Amino acid sequence: MMQKRVVVIGHGYTSRLGVIRSVAEIGCYVIVIVLTGRKRAGKMDMTRPVDCYSKYVDEFYYCPKKDEKGLIRLLLERCVHETQKTVIFPDSDFSASVIDRNQDILKDSFVFPNIRNKQGEVYRWMDKGLQKDLARSLGMNVARSRIVTISEGAYTLPSDVRYPCFPKPLITLKGDKYMRRCDKEAELRSVIEHLGSMGASKVLVEDFKQIEEEFAVLGFSDGQTVVIPGIIRFLRPSESHFGLAMQGQVSSPEGFEALIDQFRAFVLAVGYVGVFDIDFFLSEGYYYFSEMNLRFGGSGYAVTRMGVNLPALMVNYLIGEDSQDLRTDIPEGSKAVFVNERVCQDDWYQGFLSTKECRQLLASSDIHFVRDEKDPEPEHALERIWRSLILKRFLRRIVK
Repeated sequence: MMQKRVVVIGHGYTSRLGVIRSVAEIGCYVIVIVLTGRKRAGKMDMTRPVDCYSKYVDEFYYCPKKDEKGLIRLLLERCVHETQKTVIFPDSDFSASVIDRNQDILKDSFVFPNIRNKQGEVYRWMDKGLQKDLARSLGMNVARSRIVTISEGAYTLPSDVRYPCFPKPLITLKGDKYMRRCDKEAELRSVIEHLGSMGASKVLVEDFKQIEEEFAVLGFSDGQTVVIPGIIRFLRPSESHFGLAMQGQVSSPEGFEALIDQFRAFVLAVGYVGVFDIDFFLSEGYYYFSEMNLRFGGSGYAVTRMGVNLPALMVNYLIGEDSQDLRTDIPEGSKAVFVNERVCQDDWYQGFLSTKECRQLLASSDIHFVRDEKDPEPEHALERIWRSLILKRFLRRIVK
């Protein structure tokens, strides 16, 4: 049987590494495209990101993170196989949208997540307003919101915006993740103007909800059946990476069955085929739908480590192979604590986390996203970064 081929495209090395190790479990030939802010192009053999030290990576390339044409060119020039289609695994909103908007160019050589094989539909459903309308129609709790349209820097605030509020780009890739609570109009205008300067044309202004707990579900849909094996609970959200868990717990879904049924109905109504992440939160005793990410979630590898390999399910489905030997549920009563080492490192370096707290988080977690005895080189690369940052942090304190 010919070896399956997968191209993993994304910004963050821990998320990419989780996908790499997941698809390696079913024997895939793995190509990685690193979306970077640095002016690099093509294959690099010297300095490389942490994930590209993995023994499961067969080729890797760099591509500027906002270069849509460059990404498509790289795929067509370096990743096409003569006798089989390659699976594209987008691991960021940008890569997911680019692949979706270029389906007609790519479909002869690649297979990829999609909505009814219609070009542009994945991108259309990245609209948070559209998602919230659907969630509300299916009976989910959704924070009240208004949309502000920005045109050439000008915009009009709706008269019925409530304070405090929480503004965010309607489509994340259209603006950055500069998000914060606004208690008055001046603060809201400042955030809207900043998001506009970053490229956002529409801003969703939600009523602020005090979040008691944050959650996510990871899943896979083939368009007919939706697999959601468990629940991710944020134990310690990151301060430096909005929307990511520095430490969390992955568990079987007891107690969330009714909500998961609503999520399944949501995914089926969208018509999405691929892996996904749905974020939700608890506020004043009610669960609220937040958003669906039409890609693998940042904590997705924790689900793989619990025995449910969602990336493998997607790869097998897209190439027409059977997945009967793969599990689709986390056993009842099972749970484990995970830590994202990159997020831990970034929060520590930026001063949100003490050295003692950082060590405690790493020592108290059952699942690590980088550490792996079977694939040790990424951890060695991360250790080199740690040593460099320790020196930089020390020198920064001296200068202050």
